[in-house]
Amino acid sequence: MLKKIVFGLALFLACVFTAGLYYAYQSANSTPVANGSQVVIDSGGHHIEGTLRPSATYQYLLKDEGVSMGTFSGDAFITMLPLETADKLKAKYGDFFHCNDPGAMQAIQSLDTAILVGADAETRTGIAGALALVRRSQIPAVSFTAASLQVTRHTYMNMDVHDNTGIPIYYLTNFTILQEDYLEGIQ
Repeated sequence: MLKKIVFGLALFLACVFTAGLYYAYQSANSTPVANGSQVVIDSGGHHIEGTLRPSATYQYLLKDEGVSMGTFSGDAFITMLPLETADKLKAKYGDFFHCNDPGAMQAIQSLDTAILVGADAETRTGIAGALALVRRSQIPAVSFTAASLQVTRHTYMNMDVHDNTGIPIYYLTNFTILQEDYLEGIQ
């Protein structure tokens, strides 16, 4: 009897582990499929369909990586500060990221949260490089060309998802790190 329980538990854990590896593999190896303005993303149990809005070029500082527990995080779930705003704050305050600095509150009020999805391997590699800098407490300045995705259908493990957070998903066609650490050398 004990052998059956142990065998059953081992089999259950093996199945859970295999499913986890499968979803990690799917997430790491998923490529969005675009057909004109229509995009389909399959990643980590998520299936997202949507329509791309017009493309634009954006420049941001990538500040903090978000944490997503079972929610779609794309290639990056990130908090960003528009580079134009950062340049103005830097000119006025210098290093405006210190808590007691008068520019800190203005920076916080200007932060945007977004999910970035790379259209191809090169773009995803660029995003991963910038995230590695963020994880090392650097603040990379980046530029990317992207279209926001208007989600028309989203499922997770075949269950409908209704996301009311308002966090945009950007579909990136290129990604460039302009500066690895925006505040390097600032006093």
